[in-house]
Amino acid sequence: MKILTVDDDDSFVELIERSLSASDNHQVVKALSGAEAMNILKAQEDAFDCLLFDIQMPELDGITLCRHVRTDPRYSTTPVIMLTAMSQRHYLDNAFAAGASDYLNKPFDFQVLREKLRSWQRSDIAHYKPAGGVDAFGQPVARTITSSDIDLAAQLEARDLPRLVEYIAFENFVLKRAQQTSKRFCVGALKISNFEQLQNDLSSSDQVRVISAFARTLSHGMRKLDAMFSYRGRGIFLISCPGFARFLKSRLQAALHQSVGQLDRADAAAQSRVQYVLGTPFRVKTPDDAIFALYEAVKSVEALNIARSLDKVPANQLGNLYFNDELAHLEARGYRALFNDEIRASDGNWPPAKMLMPKG
Repeated sequence: MKILTVDDDDSFVELIERSLSASDNHQVVKALSGAEAMNILKAQEDAFDCLLFDIQMPELDGITLCRHVRTDPRYSTTPVIMLTAMSQRHYLDNAFAAGASDYLNKPFDFQVLREKLRSWQRSDIAHYKPAGGVDAFGQPVARTITSSDIDLAAQLEARDLPRLVEYIAFENFVLKRAQQTSKRFCVGALKISNFEQLQNDLSSSDQVRVISAFARTLSHGMRKLDAMFSYRGRGIFLISCPGFARFLKSRLQAALHQSVGQLDRADAAAQSRVQYVLGTPFRVKTPDDAIFALYEAVKSVEALNIARSLDKVPANQLGNLYFNDELAHLEARGYRALFNDEIRASDGNWPPAKMLMPKG
């Protein structure tokens, strides 16, 4: 991979360069400030494959740098990993809200950074494979998400929707948030229950307009709740929110009701076409159960939506309502994280290289 690492500590960037160049033959370019990084990014004809940013730097901090980088179409989806000593929650939230893909606190194990870099080279992130793909263990899975829905996800992420976090980055955010065990938080899922009807009744542009207006309502609501959210496909949004799980539904409904008043007339009319259901929220207690909590949240809202659809959908089609590939992805990633943690504790060479094959 071609990597840009940015930090005002010259000894640290030297260490990054030596470690990643020697261990995995990455091509590493160094910058000692955010301003220097911006100049390098503008001057490079070939885009970088990954960006490593410190947060606290003079003149241009890493979070602001990340926000600027995301406005460049070449780097709209490039992995941005924050490498920082800042562990406070507001730094974490602001980094992911600015477009960060992952977050590592200094001092960190370089093996962990290597694994994260390799994970972005993997070819098994099935969310971006509309025709078919593989799950997190490399097994073939049928797709239940359509190309148009993936395009919808990309368009939502390209809009100015504060607190909307990209698909994989959201999972990384929840995992990192779970490491702050002193702060209680929960996750939940919301599903647009008439999503398929909107797909059938509206043109692609009108569908994007309606869902985007609803996502803007959610964005305003997330700000009120100090929460983050992510679009998962097929009308499902996942939400991460501080506080007690048992209060999330009522707090979210109140926040969304208030947020409609903040929309302009066109967006308010568009989002009014959306009907939605809220699944059962789940408390995240440890990093080990973070991804499984997301899995249970998706499963809960799908089950609730199916229960409400019993009189509307033929019995032989009820199984198709489940978002099977999303559930498979979350379950497999949850087990993989557990498996890696257990093996890493006893084997410093984990994971084996053949398990982390780069895209070919």
